[in-house]
Amino acid sequence: MRATETFNMGYYIGTDGYGEVYKAELDFLDIQSMPSMGFIGGLPKTRKTVAIKRMNARQNEQDKLRFLLEIELLTSRKHPNIASLLGYCTEGGELIFVFDFPFRGSLNEYFGSKFMDKLTWSQRVQISLDIAHGIHYLHTSMEGILHGDLRSENILLDANLNAKVTGFGLSKYRTKESTIQTKHIADSQVYLDPKYFETGKYKKESDVYSLGVVLFEILSWRLAYDKIYMTENDTGLAPIARQRFKEGTLKELIDPHIVEDDEHIFTINRGPNQDSFDAFSKIAYQCLAENPAKRPTLEVVIKELENALKLQGETMALFRFQLTDILFATKNFLESYCIGEYKYGIVYKAKLNYLKDRYLEERYKVAVKRIFVGESGQREQIFFSEIEKCISYNHPNIVSILGFCDEHDERILVYERASHNSLDDCLISGNIINRTWTQRLHLCLGIAHGLNHIHTKMDPQQHGDIRSANVLLTNNWEAKIAYFGISKLYPPNQEVGSEVYWDPEYEKSGKLGKESDVYSLGVVLFEIFCGRVAYDPVYMYQSEKGLASIALRCVNDGTIMKMIDPALMVEAVEGTFISSRRPNKDSLDTFLRIAYKCLGETQANRPTSEIVIKELERALDFQGRLYF
Repeated sequence: MRATETFNMGYYIGTDGYGEVYKAELDFLDIQSMPSMGFIGGLPKTRKTVAIKRMNARQNEQDKLRFLLEIELLTSRKHPNIASLLGYCTEGGELIFVFDFPFRGSLNEYFGSKFMDKLTWSQRVQISLDIAHGIHYLHTSMEGILHGDLRSENILLDANLNAKVTGFGLSKYRTKESTIQTKHIADSQVYLDPKYFETGKYKKESDVYSLGVVLFEILSWRLAYDKIYMTENDTGLAPIARQRFKEGTLKELIDPHIVEDDEHIFTINRGPNQDSFDAFSKIAYQCLAENPAKRPTLEVVIKELENALKLQGETMALFRFQLTDILFATKNFLESYCIGEYKYGIVYKAKLNYLKDRYLEERYKVAVKRIFVGESGQREQIFFSEIEKCISYNHPNIVSILGFCDEHDERILVYERASHNSLDDCLISGNIINRTWTQRLHLCLGIAHGLNHIHTKMDPQQHGDIRSANVLLTNNWEAKIAYFGISKLYPPNQEVGSEVYWDPEYEKSGKLGKESDVYSLGVVLFEIFCGRVAYDPVYMYQSEKGLASIALRCVNDGTIMKMIDPALMVEAVEGTFISSRRPNKDSLDTFLRIAYKCLGETQANRPTSEIVIKELERALDFQGRLYF
């Protein structure tokens, strides 16, 4: 009562037909913070934002049974697409649920809203897929459950737009036909299987019918009982969608806003392509079959929605940067901001404000790639070609494109440069000391996977500047290679120490290829092994070539273990316990063997990036793949 100030309407956020829902903050026992032995000053608590669902004041025995059933269902079944029940209250004649707060609210609230109009087709298909997964889980878990009240009001969306099914007050155990006795509010009847009204029997196929109605709501972005549909047919959207599908005019129902962007965002592949639209609409139509026996199973629905998502391909939202902001950030493309050249222009470092998720504007370190070679038409062609490549070559271990600028005669691409620290930063600061051998192998594998993607999927099929400063790290220590299409090994204004990563054979032959990247990768692998940058004074004092030449010598004379990071040779870091921190012999030997081969004297003797991946995976298997 205190959290809602006795259900003050200031906390009210909506109703689901059976009760009012309020937003509030409550204290919960923080089990994770409890010490293993004893506590001082009371039990630790944490405060959470929650949704409080208060059942309607006029309660009967059926309402109480529905309440108890919903508690049983929500506490006995856990699934990412089922709403999480945190607790309940039955004091003072009240029947109250407490849920994790759905930060995006329920699906029905956003049909036609400004934000949700901006959802891409892929996002809409993914929400549909989440709902299907949730219902499928109910039908197949333990004894099997029929939902009985599937509609957009009972679909919650979390902060990441993951859909979660709720509203189980009418649910029934068993997947055999059941009778559901309820006085549905008028609006909800448009979701109900017409056969249920004829027979009074509710089946799995009835939930499939309701899902079909929701799928068409998502396609049209209107409620099934929208006035425009109820005027045409008093049973709402479902019969209209069936008729339009048969006539081949279904696209008349599609949300027209789906292809629109705001002035700051340009989304590639935003709207549905024909193949994806056809796959989605066909399975949604089949869900609405008048004969329940002709409706697809949920396994088939999930398969076809996954296919629709796959057929749509990659979707990417790009931010449209202002030229004045770019000029200010680079001091009018000042030479000292240059970090590399490539075939069609120059790459600059800068810091730019970037609107993330349409709400949160943050300042990012970026790489500004300015295309200025050739005539205007040629620049335009290069510009759009590169954007297309960035979309199709998207990879989790390669830095993403953030946006572009196409004002006046300028054609500029903007890439993420360092959302977090680089590997170089972590080696210099000593932050790598806490990384176990297993974690370091995962890091090496991420870099190798990113490089292999460049070598096999991108154009040009080489990086040209692999070094720890160009390996960015996420919060989870996942590696992302900064790739800006630089094709020269010696770009102007190279940062200090970069020459220790250069392929020695390039200086002799002038030939720069994938093998040169593999050499540079070998240097980075030894950096991770030693816990120091390749140009550390300790190495530069011994050789002008830095770490690589010393590592080769030590492997050859059998003294390489003198170079290993001492932090890898202890079992635990202060305050923690980490098993398998030290590398075992088989894992270490496999790693050193492939790192050594990467530094081969001639390019012909070096392994491909695919072989490097294979050997690093072997090293990880020898060590054990648990990621601590």
